[in-house]
Amino acid sequence: MAERSVPDIARETLKLLASRRLPPTPENYQLVYEEVAGHLPKAPFPHKALRQIFGVLPTQSAVQKRIALHFNQAINDQNWHGIQQAILAYAHMDEVKNALQPAGEAQTPAMPQMLDVLPPELAEQLARVLDHILPMLAEEADQRMHDLTDQLVNFLRVSPPPLQDLLHMLQNYAYRLSFATEDQAQRRMAIQGMLQTAVTHTAELNQQDATIQTQSRQLLAAMQKPWTLRHLDQLQQQLQTLLLRELDLHDKALEVQEHIKALLSETLQRLAALSENSSSHSSHIEQCASKLEQAQGLAGMASVLEELVGSARAMASENRIAHAALQDLRERSEEEQRSIEALQKALDSAEELARHDPLTQALNAKGLEEALERELARTQRHHGPLSLASIALEGLQALAVEQSMGAVEQAQRHLAVVARSVLRPQDQLARDQPNHFFLLLPSTTVEDARLALERLQQELNQRPLLCEDEKISLQFSAGVVQAWPMESRLDLLNRADQNLQDARMAGGSRMAQH
Repeated sequence: MAERSVPDIARETLKLLASRRLPPTPENYQLVYEEVAGHLPKAPFPHKALRQIFGVLPTQSAVQKRIALHFNQAINDQNWHGIQQAILAYAHMDEVKNALQPAGEAQTPAMPQMLDVLPPELAEQLARVLDHILPMLAEEADQRMHDLTDQLVNFLRVSPPPLQDLLHMLQNYAYRLSFATEDQAQRRMAIQGMLQTAVTHTAELNQQDATIQTQSRQLLAAMQKPWTLRHLDQLQQQLQTLLLRELDLHDKALEVQEHIKALLSETLQRLAALSENSSSHSSHIEQCASKLEQAQGLAGMASVLEELVGSARAMASENRIAHAALQDLRERSEEEQRSIEALQKALDSAEELARHDPLTQALNAKGLEEALERELARTQRHHGPLSLASIALEGLQALAVEQSMGAVEQAQRHLAVVARSVLRPQDQLARDQPNHFFLLLPSTTVEDARLALERLQQELNQRPLLCEDEKISLQFSAGVVQAWPMESRLDLLNRADQNLQDARMAGGSRMAQH
């Protein structure tokens, strides 16, 4: 059976109150509400019995009066914790008297204090929590939420906050915060919906482009995953790539449109000239026909025939010229089409190679630059560790001499494949030079990075490169560094390269860290 909502229970409670003709007092409403909701009825607070106890409490001394007043206030507030503290205070009455003895006399530990106010340390921690909550809300969020936060923070810091007043303010704040968090969730859903609409619209406008279709599907699938900071960075990069692709296609379409317009204009001019020449020659032929009818004898006919033959030859020559011009336009149009297809393939290839190395499918120099900038920014935000390793394969020159340059490329691809199988998903491998790799290890200390490189070397030993039926065990040297606070990207890269040089100077196939 589906669980009933609070409004449904409240409506049924009011109906039962009316049917039983009970006055709508808070007590009656609570009893009927608990009955409808299926909750066990709460025991009523024993005001009368506690008042009787309060009436017989001793109040001869100032301490007894203070405890009795606290007991009475706890009854008024229906505060069982306060009543318990008052009873404990009476139980430790002898300790209170010893605590009030003059200095120099034997003293015993003082009675536990009754918490009427919040301790300053706890109040300050609560205020700091609230200070960190407010920036999480949108700037245009409900002003009432900002006012309540400021009011509660000031209440916690300006004066020792009474517990009952603080409890009431926290209840109001939690109620308002629930609306703010729900609003934030709706904002995220709205942003996600707008992004999905934009990506879908872009894909619909470019159905003929396979690259945009693939990028759109990948981006829509990525939007369904949790939006962590790392994931948002990836979404931003993918969306930027998609939009740049569409801009390139738009510019290319405008360029093609201008070319087609120029070709059509020239074609029309050629056709108009051909039509004009044909009309002129047709008129001339008609004139020749009239002259031929009026000619007297062969001498008169010969001149007319000569003129007619000359006109026919001129028309044939002009037709050949026009046909050659139209054929040239056709060839130019086909050449433009081939050029467009070549540009399309070049654009696709350029986008694939923009951030990845074509040989190893690892990041290239540009991809490494972007990834390193993102990880350094994240490290500075969260104050976590970040390690970078500069790696160089050993013995590639000898491998090229013994085998071929193709074997060197196979060795580099093999290193990338083995690294991806050993490392974590968040670790990133980059190749900026033919025999030089970088390994980016987020949230990793330099000691853990060294252990990761040792695991990689062990895996390379267990999975040698197979080249022409020969097993080749790959070895590498590495320099490992951990990013310093506020260190720039270039400084971090230079330190890693310097450690790599130190490792190679020490004999190769080594690791150096500082």
